[in-house]
Amino acid sequence: MRWQGVPSEGGAKVRQALGLDERPIVLLATNVIGDSLTLGRQVFSDTMTEWLERTVQFFASRPEVQFVARIHPGELITKGPSVAGVVKRVMPELPEHIHLVPADAKINTYDIVEIADLGLVYTTTAGMEMAMSGVPVIVVGNTHYRGKGFTLDPATWEEYFETLGKVLDQPQEFRLTKEQVERAWKYAYQFFFEYPHPFPWHLLHMRKDLEEWPVEKVLSQEGQELFGKTFRYLTGEPIEW
Repeated sequence: MRWQGVPSEGGAKVRQALGLDERPIVLLATNVIGDSLTLGRQVFSDTMTEWLERTVQFFASRPEVQFVARIHPGELITKGPSVAGVVKRVMPELPEHIHLVPADAKINTYDIVEIADLGLVYTTTAGMEMAMSGVPVIVVGNTHYRGKGFTLDPATWEEYFETLGKVLDQPQEFRLTKEQVERAWKYAYQFFFEYPHPFPWHLLHMRKDLEEWPVEKVLSQEGQELFGKTFRYLTGEPIEW
């Protein structure tokens, strides 16, 4: 699997590239606005956009912390509003401690994770991956790995800002334990390698897939041998782990 399109250069290099100093670093890894993985996933915010706006406003008055918003590279292949637009609408001029990493930046996200003291996510799997590195992560959307024992999961705005304050005051106290890191790794293994099942059609190359796998072919014996279990699971049959 190829997780990043840019090779890793390490934490020291990315710190230099982004102009970061030794102050604590908060990494907000975004989803693509409007992506299906964000719709209907709100816990206490009305939308992901509202969460972004209020979070940026919070960090605007915290110059003792460096805030890095990493825009999802998926924005490069979609047409729609950008997280950059949301941030700049709230704050047209970014202060020196707030950094916006564009979708097309030649920056490996895992290099930022290496130097991060806290992660913030809505539903992106980057939150799970940060936990795998021991970074405390606040999850605000109703994603699959929320509540699994290796993330911080506020249920209200009050809890969210209270949790932010506590972690920022003593970030090292909130580093994940060995047991939590192991739990994150086990969960990630199941998610990336055991949970995926073959499916005939994919959004990014739907036309080609439909030519190769028209409905009649999918319903044929050949198609059922490849995709039968997937469709049965989608219609409610329990998955055999």
